[in-house]
Amino acid sequence: MKDFTMQFHVPSDVLRHAREKADVKQSALAKTLDTNASFVSRLEKGGPVEPAFAERYLRAVGGAIADEILEYYGREWAHSEPPSYLHPDREHLWRVEQTLQHLAAFEQSPQNHPILSDTISTMRDDLSSVLRYLERLDHVIAWVGDIGVGKTTALAHAARLLTPDAKGMMRSVFPVGSGRITVCETVIKTAPAFGVAVEALDEDSIRSMVNDLIHSVAKGKVTVPAEVTRVLRNMSGYRTNRVEVNDDFETNDPIAEALAAGEEAAILADKMIAAMNLPSRRETSLALSEEAEDGMQWLARTINRINSGLDTRFSLPRRITVLVPSSSLREAGDLSLVDTKGVETITQRPDLRGYIDEPRTLVVLCSKFPDAPNMTVQRILRENEESGSDASERNRIALLVLPRGDEPMHVLDQGEPPASAAEGRAIRRDEIHHTLVGAGLPELKTYFYDAHGDKPEAVWSNLRAQIGLMRQVHIDRLDRTAQAVSELIADVDIVKTRGARQDLEESFDRLIERISDMPPVRRPAHQNLIDQFDDVHQSSVAASMARRGNWSNFSIFHILGVGVRQDANLRSADHLSRIEHALEDAEQQYGELADVRAMIGSLRDRLAVWRQEFLQQAQSIGSDAFRHILGEETELWSDSVARYGTYVPGYKKSLAEMWKGFFESSTPDEPRAAIEARLKDAWETTIVEPLHAATRAASDLAEAEEAV
Repeated sequence: MKDFTMQFHVPSDVLRHAREKADVKQSALAKTLDTNASFVSRLEKGGPVEPAFAERYLRAVGGAIADEILEYYGREWAHSEPPSYLHPDREHLWRVEQTLQHLAAFEQSPQNHPILSDTISTMRDDLSSVLRYLERLDHVIAWVGDIGVGKTTALAHAARLLTPDAKGMMRSVFPVGSGRITVCETVIKTAPAFGVAVEALDEDSIRSMVNDLIHSVAKGKVTVPAEVTRVLRNMSGYRTNRVEVNDDFETNDPIAEALAAGEEAAILADKMIAAMNLPSRRETSLALSEEAEDGMQWLARTINRINSGLDTRFSLPRRITVLVPSSSLREAGDLSLVDTKGVETITQRPDLRGYIDEPRTLVVLCSKFPDAPNMTVQRILRENEESGSDASERNRIALLVLPRGDEPMHVLDQGEPPASAAEGRAIRRDEIHHTLVGAGLPELKTYFYDAHGDKPEAVWSNLRAQIGLMRQVHIDRLDRTAQAVSELIADVDIVKTRGARQDLEESFDRLIERISDMPPVRRPAHQNLIDQFDDVHQSSVAASMARRGNWSNFSIFHILGVGVRQDANLRSADHLSRIEHALEDAEQQYGELADVRAMIGSLRDRLAVWRQEFLQQAQSIGSDAFRHILGEETELWSDSVARYGTYVPGYKKSLAEMWKGFFESSTPDEPRAAIEARLKDAWETTIVEPLHAATRAASDLAEAEEAV
C-alpha cells in the first residue's frame, strides 16, 4: 500500500464501505486492530473518526478502495472541508478546490496585475456558487398532476409505501380513489422511524371554510371541494347520512336541516366550530419505532384518519409530512418527495410556482397515457415560457406518463398496433415530442411508469438521472470556469487586456444608456387575471372573492403578480437580447484574450441568474402592490361575492367584465406609477447595476494607479 498521510476526519460509513468492499468481516478486522468486533461495530455506526485511527483502520482493511480513501483524505484542502468519499460529485468538488488554489496562487504571483482583480473575484464567486450547489445532495421531487390522474398511487408504489388490504392486495398507505381524496399537500421523507407530522390551518381559515360550506348548502351551489367538505363534516359531526326509502336511498344533511329550521348561518357556523373542539386538536406529530411490525399499516390508518378529519387529536391539515424508514428512498438519494394537491383547472398557484422556481427541485408533471401531454402539462409549460422561467432549460421539469394495463398496446403507428408494450411507449413518446414541438413548447425528458406493472427501480433510475442533469448544469459551469482559470494563468497579455477592457467599458456604457429605461407596458397585468377566469371553476372564484383574493386554488394576488412578471418578461426581452448580442460581439472581437473570454463567459452565466432574479422580483412586486391596491376596494369585493349564483349571463363572465372595467377605468394612476417605480428599481438593481459593475475594470484600474 502506498504511503499516505491522513489529513481529515473520515465519516464512519466510509470506513464501513471500505471494509465491505474488501469483503473483510468485523471479527477479522478486530483481530488485526487488536480489539473486538463490538468495538468495530460501534465505530462504524458512530460519527467521524479522527485521522490517525481512520488511517490505521484503512491500512488494516487493505485493498484498492481503502487505498483510494487514504489518498482522498490525504489531499490538501485549503478552501473547504473534503466532502465524504461517498459523495457522488467528490471529484468535481475536488476540481473546485484545486481551481481555487490555482487562482489564489496566481493572485500572489508576479504575473498578476490589478486589472485582473475583478476577473479573479468573479471567477472565485462562480466557483463558490458551484461549490454551494454541488456539495449538497438534498433535492425535492414535486409530483404535479390533475385530480384523479393517478400520481398519488404511482408515488406510493414507487416509494413502496404500501400495505395489504382485506383481500391481501397491496394498496397505497395514502387514501386514494378516483380523485378528490387527498385534502392537502403531502411530503415524504426518510427517517429512522415511522412518523407523521401535521401543519394545521389556523382557526380563521377553518371558520372561513365552514362559512363557505354552510352558504354552499344554503344556495345549493358547490363552493367547497369534496375532500374539504368531508373533513369539515367529520370534524364537526355534521355528517350526511343515507336512509333507505322504498328501495332507494335519501340523503339527510344536518346542515340543510338546521338552515331549513330557521337557524342563522352565523350561529350555525359557531356551533360547528364549537363541535370541532379545536383547542383540543393541538397534536402536531406522532411516531412509531422502525422495529414495529405493523409500521406501514399504522401509517395508513393514521394518515387516513388525519386526512378525513376523524382523528380528534389533529386539526384540519395544511400539509402532512410522512416519515418512513424506507430503503428504496434511501437508495434513491437524499430526497424529499412532495405529492402536491391535485390541479383543478387553474395552474397558477403559489405552491406550484414555488416548486418550479426552486433550483433544487425537480417538478414531475404527471399525465395519463392516452392524452399525454395533457392540457395541464401544456398550460404549465406555456405559462413558464410566458413568465421567462428557466426551469425547462435547466432540466428542472420532466414528464411522467402513467400507463395502465395494456394501454400501450392500443396506440397505432401508421395504422398498425405495436408489437410490444415497449414499442407502444416509444410511439407515445414520439407523439408527445411532436405535440410539444407543434405547440411551440419546450421538449421534456419523458418517462413512463405503470404503478402496478413496473418495478420502482426503473422510475427512481430515471428521476435520479434527471436530477443528474440538473446538477450537470453546475458541473458545466465549473468546466467553463476551470478552463478560464487555466487559460488566464497560462496566457496573460496585460497590454492588450488594458485596451480591450477600456473598449468594452465604453461600448457597454453606451449599451447601458440604451437599456437603462424599461419599455412601456406590453401586456397589462390584469389581463392575466381576466384570462384565468375562463379556466377556473366558479366555486374557486367564489371562494377567493369571499376571502378578498386569498384562496390557494385561485389566488388573485398571485395571478396578478404573475401578470406583472409576464409583462416584465415581454418588456425586458429586447434589452436582454441586446446584452447577449453585445457579449457575442465582444467574444468574437477579443476571443484571443483569456481573461476577457473568462469575463464574458462568466457575465453570460450571471446574466441568466440576474434575469431570473428580476422576474421573480417583478412577480413579488405585482402581488404586493395589487394586494395594497385592492385592500381598500370593499365595494369591488362585496359586489363580486353578491353576484355568485344570481347573475346572468354567467358569474365568471360578469366578474371578468366587472374586474376588467375596474382595472381599465378605476385603478388610480398613483398605484400604477408605484408599480412602475418598483419595477424600474428592480431592473436597475438586478440587471443594470451588476452589468455596469462587471464592465468597469478599466476605469477602476486607472483610479487605482493614480492613487498609487
